[in-house]
This record gives sequence, C-alpha cells and structure tokens, in this order.
Amino acid sequence: MLPTPQFRDVTIKDYAIVLKRRVWLILACFIISTTWSAIKTFQKTPLYKTSCKVLMGTSRPDIVPVKETNLDRSWVGYMEYVNSQIKILYSRTLASKVVEYLSSIGDKTFADAQDPESAFLSGVSVDFVPGTQVLNIGYISSDPVKAARFANALTTTYIKADLSKTSQVSSYASDWLTQQLDEIKKKLEVSEKQLNDFIQENQIISLPDIERKSQVILDGLKSERLRVENEMAALATRYRPKHPSMLSLKTKLDSIDKSIQDETNKLLALNQKMITYNSLKREVDTNISLYDALLRRTKETEVTKQLETTNISIIDSADVPKYAFSPNRKREISLGAFLGFFAGIILAFFLEYLDSTVKTAEDIETYVRLPFLGYIPSAKHEIKLGKDIDIASNKLPHSRISEAYRSIRTSIIFSTPEDRPLKTLLITSASPQEGKTTVAINLAIVFAKSNEKVLLIEADMRRPRISESLGVKAQSGLSNLLTGNKGVDDVVNQTSVPNLYFISSGPKPPNPAELLTSVKTRNLLNELRERFDRIIIDSPPVISVADTAILANIVDGVIDVIRAGFLNIELILRGRQRLYEAKARIIGVILNNVNVKSEDSYYYYHYYYADDKAKK
Repeated sequence: MLPTPQFRDVTIKDYAIVLKRRVWLILACFIISTTWSAIKTFQKTPLYKTSCKVLMGTSRPDIVPVKETNLDRSWVGYMEYVNSQIKILYSRTLASKVVEYLSSIGDKTFADAQDPESAFLSGVSVDFVPGTQVLNIGYISSDPVKAARFANALTTTYIKADLSKTSQVSSYASDWLTQQLDEIKKKLEVSEKQLNDFIQENQIISLPDIERKSQVILDGLKSERLRVENEMAALATRYRPKHPSMLSLKTKLDSIDKSIQDETNKLLALNQKMITYNSLKREVDTNISLYDALLRRTKETEVTKQLETTNISIIDSADVPKYAFSPNRKREISLGAFLGFFAGIILAFFLEYLDSTVKTAEDIETYVRLPFLGYIPSAKHEIKLGKDIDIASNKLPHSRISEAYRSIRTSIIFSTPEDRPLKTLLITSASPQEGKTTVAINLAIVFAKSNEKVLLIEADMRRPRISESLGVKAQSGLSNLLTGNKGVDDVVNQTSVPNLYFISSGPKPPNPAELLTSVKTRNLLNELRERFDRIIIDSPPVISVADTAILANIVDGVIDVIRAGFLNIELILRGRQRLYEAKARIIGVILNNVNVKSEDSYYYYHYYYADDKAKK
C-alpha cells in the first residue's frame, strides 16, 4: 500500500528556500520593472513648479459700520474665507483676466488655445499652509521661466481683482451713505420744525424756570394754609364755629385751598408741555447724532476709495525654478524597483504554489515517504565534464558530483541489514530523462573504487546507451544470455575502471518483457551473485513498461531516481505504486540534478554526515 503524504508546519526557513530557489525570477522582475520605470521616467517631459507666497489678512478695511462687512474672527470663519478665495483662484473668470494680461505683455501661450481658460487652469496649483495665514499660489509648466511668469501673473491679477472688488464695495457704500444722509437730513429738518412750532404756540421761553416759579408759589400756599389751620385750632378753644373770628379764618382757608388747586392745575399743564417738549427735543438730538455719524462715515468712505486697500499682500514672488518638479526620477525608479521586487516575490510564491514537482529532500519525506539516500548536484557548473557526465565519478573524482555519489554509496552500505545483503540493486525512475542511467553508471564506479567487484547490467533494452558512455564496444549482451545464444563469460566486458565489469543490453529483442519473465533471469542473477560483490542493474522507467516491475521482484533492493523539479508528484506516486504492486523492496530515493545553491543546508549536512560514517 502506498504511504499517505505526511505534512508539516511551514517555517520561515521554507519561505527562504523558495526565495533562494526563485532568486533569478525575482531578480528578472526587479530588473525589468526598474528598467521600465527608468525608461518611462526619462521619456516624461520635465515639469517645473514655483509659487508666490501670499498673506491673507483676517479682516478687510472697515468701510461701513455693519458687522457683516468684516470677516468672522473665528478660525472656522477664516477658513471659509480662505476656501472661498481658493475657489476664486481656480475660477474661469480670473483665468480669463490672466490670459488677457499675458497677451497684453506679448505672451500668447494660451491666446491661441481652443479653450484658453482651461488650458491656463490646468497648471494652477493653490494650497494653504496649515497653521498660518499664508497661501501658496503656484503654477506648473514645462518651461521654468513661464512657470514663474504665470504664477506671478495669476497672483497680481488676483490682487488687482480683489482691489477692484473693494473699490466697488466702497462706491456702493458711498452711494448708500449719501442716500441715508439725505433721508436723515430731511427727518432732522422735520423734527426741528415741529419743536419750533411747539415753542411758538405755547410761548415757551424757558419751561424749567416757569416750573420752578410755580413750585415756589405752591409751596408758599401750602405753608400759609398750615399757618391758618394752626390759628383756627388755637381759637377753637375759646370760640364757637359761628364766631366771626372763626368764620373769617374759614373763609381765608377756603381761599388758600382754591389757590393751591389753581397752582396745582397750572403745574400739571406745564408738566404735560414739558413731556411733549422733551420728546420733540430728543428726536431732534437723535437725528443730529445720526446725521453727524453718517456725514463722518461718508467722508471716510470717500478717502477709502482713493486708498485702494486690501487684506491680501505678497510675501515672496515666484522665482524661476532650477530643478524639475516632475518627474521625480529617483522616487519613481525606486518605486518601480520596489514594485518589481515585490511582484517577483509574489510571482515566485505563486509559481511555487503551482509547481507540484519534487525539489527537496523534505518533499520526498512529505509526499513520497521513502528513505532519502542522497542528492546529486546539477552538473551545469561542471564545465570540464562535457559529455562525460555519465562517468563523472571516474573523470573528476574530487568534484562535488563524485563526493555526492560516494555519500550515496555510504548511505546504501549503512542501510543494508546484515541478514539481507543488497548485492543486486535495481536503478529505476518513474519516467525517462530523470538521469537513472547516469546514476547507475556512477554508483557502479564508486562501488568499484571501494574495492568491490561490481557488475553493471544494462537491462533497458529499448533505449540502451551505457556502452557508449563507458566506451565499451559489445556485440552481445543480456538479450543473448536470456535467449541462450551466449554464456556469461561471452557477454561480461572489462571496463577502463578497475573492478568494474559490464553487460550490455545486447541486440534489441522484439519481446523484452517476455525475456525477463523467464526463469533464466532469476537463475542468471543467482549465478552472477556468486561471481560479483555488487550487481547494479539499469532498468527502464517503471511507468513506461513492465520490464522494471518484473526485475524489481527478483532483486535485493530498488533505488528510485527522481529528477528535482522535473516530474509531477502524481506521476512519481504512480511509479511508487507500480513498485509496491510488484512487491519490490525499495531501499530509498536519490534526488538527481539538484540546484544546491537554491536549496537549504540539508544536503551539505547529509553529505558530511555520510562521509564521516564512511571514514569510521
């Protein structure tokens, strides 16, 4: 039964391995994006930006004494005013005046445009400096001189328009004040006439003096009445009420009472006249005050019209910029480089997600769950080998590839149980082009160099190539042995490597599988076990034909070769299933053509660990 894949937690190290494996992809994305950004940046027309710094005052000149004509002193009110001014700076009306002004000084940049106002406004840039009363009125243009000229023209035209508006308000206020002055003057004349008529009708010279004299007379009469009453009280003790003296005093008291009543009525009438008089006098005084105030304000307004004051002033005029505002080449190229690098990383992980091939020893442990015997590094950096990669262990004994084969040899030796020696080893793979033949040849060489008498059998009778690699010209081989045409001594060939012998596939038979299923194959292997210390058999791919399944059942052990990053995991598992169905004894997996630089240090550890065991 095929083992179930066993998964583990992903670590930071796994991410680092992916990045290292796809480093060229990431680097390519980085270079392409950076180059593209640089090309596009240098193709852009340089734009220059400059601006005038303008101080926006918090209040306008006090033209008329009405609160609505002054700016709200609160910050919210001030910001509303500033935002309104920014809208004015972006208005087509103001833009039209600027274009007209530029044309008057000989600059026809916008005069011939289909929409001059829009063309001019496309370069306007206005921003408020937070926490201040400063407004930056700027312009962006491909010509630095024109950028400064347009910014200054916009600012100057804006201030002139504000002055013109102030003058218009002053004129309106002056007209309004004059009209109000005329109306108040008429009211004053009417109130004065009413007061004069009242004085003449009542022959009033000085009402307060008359009132004081009447009050003195009234007070005297009251005192006289009190004296008479006291005298009557004194005589009442001696005379009866009918006595002539008492009657005389009674008559005198009545006369005094009548005089008091007359003076009281006279004083009440005088008070009524005083009330009317004061009312008329107060209306005259009020009209005089209003008239004087309006007259003073009218004169002030006339002066303001002549002064042309405004709450807007220029702090700094726009200078000709020395450096381009856009494009910011350093920033855009850096951004392109970052995006390329980031896209490369994303693409690397995406491709890794889509990649279902086996690339590392951990992939073998996770998905295949078979012992890992070792790895063979990629030979693309071994330039000296050329076409001799099949016999690298003999040509370059100190190369990294040779060390890898020796490490695998050690792993095989230490994985061999004492009661079941691995004298016959079948080397196979799931599909062609995984390097099983190269592995078989080099394993045979490293075993031979360890003083073992080794026989290499070429059992792949459909696509034989070992003879060419070893430089052995064999006319007969395995097919001749199995058909009975030749004996063992006739087909065993000595190679240039000491202790290494070779049996070629021989002439290609029409029925390789039928030959291998014969009893002669088992008997042949038993005979060869007696004559050699180690027999290594190169077989066809296990999925392609039935030959491998047949041989796998009669050898001591099967080694599966997997080419890193080449075959889909499903095909590899199908090959394992074929071997399990054949009841093969799979001793482990060799990972071939590994790009060591892109993988982790596990391979280095495996090599040194295996090498140390061999030395012991």
